[in-house]
Amino acid sequence: MTTLLLLRHGATEWTQLRRLQGRTDIDLSADGRQAVRELAPVIEAWRPRTVICSPLSRTRSTAALLGARDVVVDERWAEAGLGQWEGLTPDVIGDDYLHWRGGVLVPPLGETPEVVTARTTAAVHDATAQPGPVLVVTHGGVIRAVLAQFIGLSTGRLVPVAAPSITALDVDPDGSARLRALNVAARPG
Repeated sequence: MTTLLLLRHGATEWTQLRRLQGRTDIDLSADGRQAVRELAPVIEAWRPRTVICSPLSRTRSTAALLGARDVVVDERWAEAGLGQWEGLTPDVIGDDYLHWRGGVLVPPLGETPEVVTARTTAAVHDATAQPGPVLVVTHGGVIRAVLAQFIGLSTGRLVPVAAPSITALDVDPDGSARLRALNVAARPG
C-alpha cells in the first residue's frame, strides 16, 4: 500500500476572481504563497518521500515553497483543458457551468472526462510504484477525476477542492484505494 497525497496548488489571482484556469499557465498570488506556507507543516507531518508535480507554474511554485527537492514533473498531472472557458467565471458561463461540475458537459474545445481519467489513472499507477508517501502537486479537476476513478465519488457529489489543500488516498498494488483525508486545508473555508 502507498499513501498518495494529492495537493491542490495555492491560489492564483484567477482563483480569487473565480476565473477557470484549466491549462492557462498562471503563477501563485501572494495570498496563495502564504497559504502554501501555512499548509507546509501539515504536509511535512506526512513525510513524503517522492514528489511529483504538474508542469504548470502554479504547481511548480507550490512545490518550491514547500522546499521539495528532486521533483518529478509529469504532464499527466496537469489540469484538465477547459477550452473556450479558460479565463471565464461561472457567472459568465451560466447554467452550463453546473452541468460541467456535475460531469455531464464538456466545455467547448475542452478535454473530455474520459481523457482526463485515462491519463490520471495511469499517473496514479506510476506514482504509487514510487517510494511513499508520494506527494503529487496538482489541480482541483485532476483530484476530482482521481476520486471518481479510485473512490467512486462522482464530481457532482464533491465540494470544490480548496487551494491549497491535501486529499490523501491509500492505494493498494492492485489499484484499489481508500480515502484517508479529503480537502484538508490550513485555513477554514
